[in-house]
Amino acid sequence: MTARFRRCGHGSGPMHPGDQKAVAEFTAMLAARQRPAPWTGRGDVAVWIGERCLERGRPLAEQQPDTDPLALVLIHPDTETALTGTLHCAQARIHGAWTEPYRLLTHAFAGRDLPAGVDLST
Repeated sequence: MTARFRRCGHGSGPMHPGDQKAVAEFTAMLAARQRPAPWTGRGDVAVWIGERCLERGRPLAEQQPDTDPLALVLIHPDTETALTGTLHCAQARIHGAWTEPYRLLTHAFAGRDLPAGVDLST
């Protein structure tokens, strides 16, 4: 059974716990998007796909962090399964280090597949 949220944001009285969780997740996502953690060359990266979506990318193990373009694989934010083969990603497309709040901006969270022919080279 799915939780139903009982207010639109203008109601009076205490918030439902489900509402509080949704507001906290959304606030964390906005803060992370406005102030991304810099990517140090280790760990996963948040990569821009289009104008609004971020996806989780994992650089290849032998990849040097200062290489442009960076060779990486896009992975599912929850299951960590590979969504693509190796892609070449321009450094300009890297938003920063991957953090959990970015999950709300992924195609997987929205229940959509990645666009066909993802090109991260520019």
